[in-house]
Amino acid sequence: MEDLQALVVRAVAAIAAALLFEWALRRLCRRLPLLLTRRFLSAGATHPDASLGRIVGLVALPIEVALWLGVAWYVTEQLPVLHAARDSAVRGTAMAFTMPLFTMGDRGYALRDVIALPVVLGLLWLVVGALTRVVETRWLRPGGLTHGGQETLGMLLRYALTLVGSLVVLQAWGIDVRTLAIAGSVLGVGIGFGLQNLANNFVSGVVISLERPIKPGDYVRVGEFQGTVQRIGARSTEILTNERVSIFIPNSKLLEQEVVSWTHGDPTSRITVKVGAAYGCDVARVRRVLVEAARSHPSVLADPPPDVDLASFGDAAMNFELDVWIREPRKQEEIKADLNYRIEAAFRRQGLDMPFPQRELRLGSPELLELVAALTRRHFSAEEIASARRALADARAAACAAADDGYLREADHPGWSDEALAALVQRMRGPDGVAIADRRHRLRLYPRCFVGSDAVAWLVRREGLQHDQAVAVGQLLVERNLLHHVLDEHTFHDDALFYRFREDERPEINPAFVANAGPESRK
Repeated sequence: MEDLQALVVRAVAAIAAALLFEWALRRLCRRLPLLLTRRFLSAGATHPDASLGRIVGLVALPIEVALWLGVAWYVTEQLPVLHAARDSAVRGTAMAFTMPLFTMGDRGYALRDVIALPVVLGLLWLVVGALTRVVETRWLRPGGLTHGGQETLGMLLRYALTLVGSLVVLQAWGIDVRTLAIAGSVLGVGIGFGLQNLANNFVSGVVISLERPIKPGDYVRVGEFQGTVQRIGARSTEILTNERVSIFIPNSKLLEQEVVSWTHGDPTSRITVKVGAAYGCDVARVRRVLVEAARSHPSVLADPPPDVDLASFGDAAMNFELDVWIREPRKQEEIKADLNYRIEAAFRRQGLDMPFPQRELRLGSPELLELVAALTRRHFSAEEIASARRALADARAAACAAADDGYLREADHPGWSDEALAALVQRMRGPDGVAIADRRHRLRLYPRCFVGSDAVAWLVRREGLQHDQAVAVGQLLVERNLLHHVLDEHTFHDDALFYRFREDERPEINPAFVANAGPESRK
């Protein structure tokens, strides 16, 4: 009885030791991929490489299986009642794995051979992938090669190493390479008839990778799809649309049809905003309003300058086209929408009419015109008719003059002179102004600064400005050197960025900031 208890204790101790070893092994598998990534790929990496993580997991799997098989063997050795069952199971399993299933040439192949081949090929693919990543990181990237060139050489290297490794594995498995040549010829006939599309896409992918008409990161339109190229694979190219939807387009289509790329070479591109103005509006004033609206947008380039064309005369409006140049083609729809908002507000501010369908009714009957003239002469005197005509003409002239004067006042004198901006700064720094305080970000202290989003909210609430106007005023304060970003890295934005007034940069600022802050924060 005592011997049985000792055997059970030893078996339980073996299981506990195995559990402890497995816990340590899994912790090692979680930490080792990141250490290998920092050692061989990138010293400053914060996440492990996926290929290295899979390789570590595959290496740890047989170790874990061997551990538990050893524990099961040891426990069955300690308990005689399980010894016979274990031997019977081992013999049956060994027979199942070693019994020949088929014969190829002079060699018979068992179940273990059938299982070992795909496992070895899978390990070969993972090892080649990790080796390719190391080559790209250690030699191609430091050599100054572009990202697209790195991917192209990496893809060709991976396919070449995989082909050579597969031939070596198959040769070691007992398959004659000459047999593969015969199978390849048969496969070529199959490709010619049934797999021609797959072969076409594969060859197109190689051509795209070598010629590089498009590359990852380009913003393109292929047919009805428009987005950013994410990856060029062996069979298809992945494009991420503006709706964050991944579209996989066969590589052959990229060579057979037109592809529009906004970022090929120079990302600068032109967009056109179509605007209609009612008949009777001053064409020169409409042009000035459109140009000013374009210049006020932060994403519109000053060079080349915006341009306005009177494209055509429509049924109900004069059709203008506003051409602007941008450097971020991915945001072209967003920029168009912003320009439309600004144009609509400018039209309302300047008294310009938006078009609407108009129909003109002409009375071509001379008898009817004579009847209307006779009725007018009968009920109104000549002096009353002339006075009404003069009053109507004076009202039209006064309205046009007022609109022109209002436009000139806004265009030539926007209301923010140096004195007005200085007074605005004093109000913002006053008791009821924006919240100015010493603020800490991470380990650095920034004295006497405020948050950009708080300043925008204050301008909207206390000064009665619209959101876009408040952001424009903040940008004007930066341009006039009345305030700046604490690190001088940003212009004015409605965001959680720290800004400081130039008047608050005095020698008697917080001594702790002078002692502890880095040189960047003392700019």
